[in-house]
Amino acid sequence: MTAAAVFWDRDGTLIEDPGYLNDPEQVRLMPDAAEALRLLSQAGFLNILATNQSGVARGLLTEETLRRIHDRLETLLGQQQARLDAIYYCPFLPGEEAVVEAYRRESDLRKPAPGMLLKASLEHNLDLAASWSIGDSLRDAQAGRAAGCRTILISTDPALKPRTGRTGDVDFVASSPLEAARIVLRYSTLRSGAGVSDRPPTGAGGVSPDAASTLQEILAFLRTAERRARSEDYTLGRLVGAVLQIVAIGVLIWAVFAVLRNEPLGVQMVRLLLAVVLQLMAMTFFILDGRR
Repeated sequence: MTAAAVFWDRDGTLIEDPGYLNDPEQVRLMPDAAEALRLLSQAGFLNILATNQSGVARGLLTEETLRRIHDRLETLLGQQQARLDAIYYCPFLPGEEAVVEAYRRESDLRKPAPGMLLKASLEHNLDLAASWSIGDSLRDAQAGRAAGCRTILISTDPALKPRTGRTGDVDFVASSPLEAARIVLRYSTLRSGAGVSDRPPTGAGGVSPDAASTLQEILAFLRTAERRARSEDYTLGRLVGAVLQIVAIGVLIWAVFAVLRNEPLGVQMVRLLLAVVLQLMAMTFFILDGRR
């Protein structure tokens, strides 16, 4: 049975943002954050934290310190009978600002990419079409939309109000976490513990949310593997793997056209499965070559 989730950004959304927070004692909850989480938990939503933490790559804190910060956050929420059901973070950052080499790289986890949300959907069996992304930055909304969720921007800037709706940057703008939670409850329904959105069952171009979510997960996986292959010198095994990967991407695009044209479900599934098989073959060549 699938569940619906609310993906929360951390700094400036659930807690105050002092700028690269690196001490658990700096954690301060936003005034109504705990109440917002309680309302959503009571309605059957999972509350999931999804936060970029480039401070790790910048050398401003370690992952152990980050763990203690999140422990402090959960303690403060628990004191107000609220909770987070899961925490995801991205410590990576590309470019020279990442002084810790182990974390200096591109990552599909880093918002505005949807990697953290897609990972959570797989690990918690989430219905992304019935889920929401809430944060104080447009990159939070971009990550949510890329994952197939509806989006809320936390802001008190009245100039952002006209930029909402299906053709705007975000679906809704709220002035606080509590207002955001009330928007979620107003525009969502839950049945039998599963998240069921009141939006139409298909998205732009007639693509079903489930199909869109599956394609996004496959594409994220392919992008990661492709970058890994490009970063290494090619042997024969890697070359064969790269060719298979390119073919897999082509078949995936072919499958996307089948979805967009509303071709029979069987045709869509055959093309998707073929793309997955080709990708698995490519990864097999990469793995075998790496063992030499």
